[in-house]
Amino acid sequence: MLNRLESLTQRVGGSNELVDQWLQARKQLLVAYCTLVGIKPNKEKHTPLNEKALENFCHNLVDYLSAGHFHIYDRIIKQVEAAPSPKMSLSVNIYPKLWVNTEQIMTFHDRYTEVDIDQDVCMEFHRALSDIGETLEARFALEDKLIQLATKASQQPLPDKAVDQTR
Repeated sequence: MLNRLESLTQRVGGSNELVDQWLQARKQLLVAYCTLVGIKPNKEKHTPLNEKALENFCHNLVDYLSAGHFHIYDRIIKQVEAAPSPKMSLSVNIYPKLWVNTEQIMTFHDRYTEVDIDQDVCMEFHRALSDIGETLEARFALEDKLIQLATKASQQPLPDKAVDQTR
């Protein structure tokens, strides 16, 4: 996921300030996830569960989800609506899927933020970590579609009606 994020950042970075901020927040979330699961980027070694890492990941997770739903998605949809492209239906189709995805992620958050990870829940927790990784991957794929739309919208000239209104 980090490699795909890096590739996406290289492709669209610098074309839209909102997207750049969003991709930086995603990177922070992914680093927190990798730390939690014990993966060190570019290393093969795993480390044991760190409760502080779980707390940090859950904090980043809620911040990331909140930023998306309460700030970023609406702004991107407005940017796409303003563009002379009929792609708005795609972002309308993406948004409900993001809500379902958010519910899945919050189920993980609610289940594991207040529980001690001991031997009894350790296996369940590791399966949940794997599942949350897949859920995040699905989310990022949906968000990438919005990012592509926002990038295209910010690169397109304003429609003639908008130009006429500014005169």
